[in-house]
Amino acid sequence: MRQWEQSSLAVGWLEKGHAYPQGTVDEKFFKALLRLCGNPWQPPVAFAGIHVCSLCQFVGRLAGTSYFGAGDAAGNANVFIPGETKVFIAPTMIVHYIDAHGYVPPMEFQEAVLKCPEMRSMPYFKALRALGCSLRVTEPLNPL
Repeated sequence: MRQWEQSSLAVGWLEKGHAYPQGTVDEKFFKALLRLCGNPWQPPVAFAGIHVCSLCQFVGRLAGTSYFGAGDAAGNANVFIPGETKVFIAPTMIVHYIDAHGYVPPMEFQEAVLKCPEMRSMPYFKALRALGCSLRVTEPLNPL
């Protein structure tokens, strides 16, 4: 979707064999992220399948773990978070990456999460639109 390319930044897409920042995050940020990832809005797009965490040693053990519906060790949804100058796009599995693997997202993303209006609220959609993001799919989807 070309309309998102200029005003968006992908955050939290982790894969085994690639380094990522580790440490701890503030609980207030984590709870806010859980709330947003629990029922994320994303533009209507074709279903691309389920991604399973490649960082887990025993995925089967964690596959039933749920963060209030916000992201297991497997997922297929994304969360769109409006920031000051861009929209951050993260997999809802980001809550798993933070909790189970110590991932620390960029501070700019953390601040945007703390300021983000409720998903699907008018202030949320206005914040996305203010960053130049169309809320509709304007290009045809490729058939599966």
